[in-house]
Amino acid sequence: MDKEKLKEALKRKTNCSIQYDGWTCATCFFAISDELTNQDWQSLLLFRGDYTRKELDNLPEDIEKTLQKIYDLCV
Repeated sequence: MDKEKLKEALKRKTNCSIQYDGWTCATCFFAISDELTNQDWQSLLLFRGDYTRKELDNLPEDIEKTLQKIYDLCV
């Protein structure tokens, strides 16, 4: 997944770019869909570079699949 592509999709879907470097905040992220979980949010935080893998405790096995899910919910 391309970072700018996902960031722009989130921005368009939520009209939120308040967090560091123009990313969507957690409140707006979870408002996208009831399908989104903490695993999805933590995957995004890892992808964005906010945290390392060791700092997150609820990552799914397939992060790339999760990022695609997030993107698909935005387009």
